[in-house]
Amino acid sequence: MFIQAQQITKQYGGVTALDHVDFDVEKGEIHGLVGVNGCGKSTLMKIIAGAEQPTSGKILIDGVQKPPYDPAQAMHYGIGIIYQDLSLFPNFSVFENICMTKILSSGQKIIRSGKYRAGVLEVLEEMGIELDLDAELGDLPIARQQLVAITRALFNRSRLVILDEPTTALTGSEISHLFGILRRLKEKGVSFVFITHKIRELKEVCDRITVFRDGHHVCTRRNNDSLNIAEIEEAMLGHSLTYKDYPSNAKDEVLLEVEHLSKKNNFRDISLTLHKGEILGIAGQLGSGRTELAKALFGAEPPDEGSVMVEGQKADVSSISSSVKAGFAYVPEDRLALGLVLAQSIRRNATICSLKKLSNFAGYLNLKRYKGLAKELLSELLVKYGKISDPISSLSGGNQQKIVIAKWLAVNPKILILDSPTVGIDVGAKSSIYDTVHKKAAEGMGFIFISDELPELLSNCDRIAVMSHGRISAVRPAKSLSAEELQALITKQED
Repeated sequence: MFIQAQQITKQYGGVTALDHVDFDVEKGEIHGLVGVNGCGKSTLMKIIAGAEQPTSGKILIDGVQKPPYDPAQAMHYGIGIIYQDLSLFPNFSVFENICMTKILSSGQKIIRSGKYRAGVLEVLEEMGIELDLDAELGDLPIARQQLVAITRALFNRSRLVILDEPTTALTGSEISHLFGILRRLKEKGVSFVFITHKIRELKEVCDRITVFRDGHHVCTRRNNDSLNIAEIEEAMLGHSLTYKDYPSNAKDEVLLEVEHLSKKNNFRDISLTLHKGEILGIAGQLGSGRTELAKALFGAEPPDEGSVMVEGQKADVSSISSSVKAGFAYVPEDRLALGLVLAQSIRRNATICSLKKLSNFAGYLNLKRYKGLAKELLSELLVKYGKISDPISSLSGGNQQKIVIAKWLAVNPKILILDSPTVGIDVGAKSSIYDTVHKKAAEGMGFIFISDELPELLSNCDRIAVMSHGRISAVRPAKSLSAEELQALITKQED
């Protein structure tokens, strides 16, 4: 056993985040860790990585109990953690990003880059990959940046690498490539903790799977044919999860008409309709043009050709402000970079799109209405928070996403575009978001729902359009499709 966490308890004031939790990682294994947001898994990983100290309990490494340690000492013990945001420097080179932590911890005043470069090349050879060490990191796609972060951890001689939601922004082929690298490194004795909300990925790549719930260790199971996804979900929630069979709220009245919309190198000749109260799903591989279409309708990346009509009137989507005026709202796939202002409070993020309607004719903010609206929105979407003045970064991913949705619902748009709205959030938060979408659909709001999760689309949508190579290749009623049939449609169009 490489690392053992025994009877770990962590308290924040009167809140117990971890309650006498046990967890261990064997040498050369991929150990999956799963649980709803707020269950304590990230807190435990921060303790193991030295970023947090436990209230009680002990950590053993190679069978030896360690006194409280910091991240630098954790690195010395061979523990590395790769957070969801990767913690890399986009303006630095790949080589500088890989070496920086080790250089800073060495305390050396004179750096021999040749020695470091040789060490990096050795790690890349172990991983079986190639990276342009002189390239600027920000020029690389996210999948390559992920590999840079793993290379950095291995260059620091990490024997345990903690991966927090490593596949969130990766395509299917990129995920397969990453899993191949993890398996190769596992054979060389490197251990991994793999944190994800995608249970199918746990089943695909992990040797053991541990489930946390409400700060407690629920179970640890060997990953074999007898362990199924339904059992993992039930352990996470305390009850079984089934997708609801929502009734359709689609009306006969056409809300949105898109005709022959095109944008060079993104999508071409897109025509579609959306009815009042309808939820139109868009499926397709990453790179199929679906996000680009969403951004075009929202005015973030305006189309080159075509027309957009909202309630029979020509809609101007040449800018975000004109698109919002026409009735569009957009929840982006990357909530941290595009959906939230992380330095601001929960209240300010929830009301940021409503400041105009909360102000009087002279531009002064009505504080009573401002505070009242924020509380109303948080209550409606069942957001769990401490104080409304707390920073948005204090919330779990699911509650952050609820606020991204809430800020747009506050302006009562005619059409809400949801781009992968449940990525990286737990099943409980997903259910709350689904309920909100259907409630608003019943009031006549139209939705364009983009997702990789096929059961999610089939459960929530009235119709599903499949995109491939920048075009809509098929449109089917959701009720007429199974997950296998929808997957076959997507795969067929990609061939």
